[in-house]
Amino acid sequence: MLFQIDRDSFLDGLTKTVPISEKRTPLPILSHILMNVDESHLVLTATDLEVGLKITSEAAVQEPGMLAVPSKKLYEIVRELLPGQVTVKSTETQRILIESGESVFELAGMDATDYPAWTTGKEVETAQVQASRLLYMIDKTMFAASTDDSRFNLNGILFEKEGEEHIKLVATDGHRLALIHGELGIRPVSNVIVPRKGLAELKRLLESLKGEISLGFEEKNLFVSTDRLMMTVRLIDGDFPDYRKVIPEPSDTIVRVPHSQFTHTLRRVAILTSDRNKGVNIKVSSGKMELKTTHPDLGTARDVMDVEYSGEEFLVIVNAAYLIEAVGVIDTDSVSIEFREEGAPVILRPIPSKDYFNLVMPMRK
Repeated sequence: MLFQIDRDSFLDGLTKTVPISEKRTPLPILSHILMNVDESHLVLTATDLEVGLKITSEAAVQEPGMLAVPSKKLYEIVRELLPGQVTVKSTETQRILIESGESVFELAGMDATDYPAWTTGKEVETAQVQASRLLYMIDKTMFAASTDDSRFNLNGILFEKEGEEHIKLVATDGHRLALIHGELGIRPVSNVIVPRKGLAELKRLLESLKGEISLGFEEKNLFVSTDRLMMTVRLIDGDFPDYRKVIPEPSDTIVRVPHSQFTHTLRRVAILTSDRNKGVNIKVSSGKMELKTTHPDLGTARDVMDVEYSGEEFLVIVNAAYLIEAVGVIDTDSVSIEFREEGAPVILRPIPSKDYFNLVMPMRK
């Protein structure tokens, strides 16, 4: 293997692939990136057996070849090189030489044939999807997915069919729920759960892309591709709970609050929550909302803000962190908060109404 490549192009590919390679793994090969050089391109492949990513870059190739190289060290080396051409050569002892100007590095590699096989997805039906739209839908829901590995079927976002052209994305950890629906350009053949870890990598990738991507699903994988890259995400094999059971009917008890003021007020009073008492006490009366928290060792916090509400006084206790995250993904200047009877979920919606809402279960008094 012998080729020359622009340092910035090389670094861009490594920046996208290195985070996927496993840092702590019983399989040393997973901490490596597979370098595959054909007649005119360098293809970088990284996988942790759940998420895989291939990045293709143009290169001046003199000798094709393949080698698995330690991902983190390769990235650190290329990052520190000066702009310009980089020469990369493999040796018969499975080492790689990296040269740029007067800088020369030698890294020990591993046999490319030991690298995990790649799922090509050539038979998968795909559609063109706006990267920004998919990113928007993931942003509105992923925060509510569970991080508890024992509840594996909640460790991701449900992609659910909705009619012929629409799709729903739903995430819940059992204490809160986020839902968005709308047209994406494609819908899975059946309802699928895409894991949080894979979505985090996909989100990071989408943030660097503009225009359209190809998106498709098969029984076990999600596929995303452009003319330069392909990502696969292994789907969660499990059943998503019937989330509809926890969504209450619309309520007449609606409080309208300014988004920015509500966010800052929540953050202030949340300073005096504790690991044992994470709740914020919210008391709403005509035109006013009072928020209080108590820390058993440090003290209390209280704040009051003006709101649009003219009904009877009521009190609810909600996990402050959940409420802050739910409000944080709302992108309008005002927020509506719907309350029903005691013990029922609290619903947060943007004003004016959009295609998503968030739900937070109350805490016991």
